[in-house]
Amino acid sequence: MNTVQKKLVESYATLVMGERMKIEDVPETKAIGANAYVIRSEVEIEIANRTINALV
Repeated sequence: MNTVQKKLVESYATLVMGERMKIEDVPETKAIGANAYVIRSEVEIEIANRTINALV
């Protein structure tokens, strides 16, 4: 994952966890340059990682 993707995933995860956005509103894929990247599943993974870290 490149820097742009990482920042995008972190931003979406923050918005979803802060209840400013629903996970369904996160695009399934996002075009970054000439490539389309899966974003929603990465956001779900980021949220799960943050939740686990908060519980540990």
